[in-house]
Amino acid sequence: MKMTVKGIFSKEKDLKMIWEIEKNRRKSYLVGTAHIFPYSFKKSLTRYISNVNTVLLEGPLDESSMSTVVEQGSGGGENPSFYDALDVQTIIKINKELGYPFSGLSSFTSYMDIFKVGSGDLLYYQIRGQRPWLAFFNIWFHYLKKRGWKYTMDVDAFNIAKQVGKDVYHLEKIEEQIEALEGIPLERIVNFIKKIGQWSEYTYDYVKHYLRGDLEVLMSAAREFPTRCESIIDRRDPILYERMKAFLEKGNAIVFVGITHIQGIKKMLLEDGYKV
Repeated sequence: MKMTVKGIFSKEKDLKMIWEIEKNRRKSYLVGTAHIFPYSFKKSLTRYISNVNTVLLEGPLDESSMSTVVEQGSGGGENPSFYDALDVQTIIKINKELGYPFSGLSSFTSYMDIFKVGSGDLLYYQIRGQRPWLAFFNIWFHYLKKRGWKYTMDVDAFNIAKQVGKDVYHLEKIEEQIEALEGIPLERIVNFIKKIGQWSEYTYDYVKHYLRGDLEVLMSAAREFPTRCESIIDRRDPILYERMKAFLEKGNAIVFVGITHIQGIKKMLLEDGYKV
């Protein structure tokens, strides 16, 4: 069948990062979400959510919870360790992403002269007072949104579930999620940010593997992302699984967790006798 022009450029894609799980003839679904993505999965989400009773999300998405995230992430003083850990060339690249012009760069005797307080270093003012994890996500999401990443699967799933009258539950409190973010090692954040010149290739591969539903390759390619760490994955996987078990035992549920949790949760499902 020949693909139409509309199909080629459509921003709506079919969700492939989804698994059917079954035990004792009770079926549910497990979805590995991309928290922000350049394509929408609303049609797929609507189809799956409409056919279950219960929707489980990783954490709360209401305005109050998001305000708590910003408030807690903005209580880190000046955070000199994060800013000072960045080399000058990285700061220049980030400032270009943030929109600061460096047209007069050659007239300065030293790059360091540019980055004194009051010199116009937008990055410094942008992340001042923020915890390293919040500073990173501000930079990262800014980068993605400039490139058309505007779709949020978790929010879409929540809104669709409410629209079609499904019961919605959260596996974690916002305070637990913030505590996990606090555990991201500073060096992982800094190392990833220093590779900003490779982000284009990284995001291209991420989208390609996600759309194909190729979990193993995607996880291998994303191994250097800051959240691939103990506090985000290893400590939380067992907690998320334990809290979803009662719903899975009843069946007819759909669970949305970040894609990085899928490998660990799949392993626990298989160990508990589920077909995945």
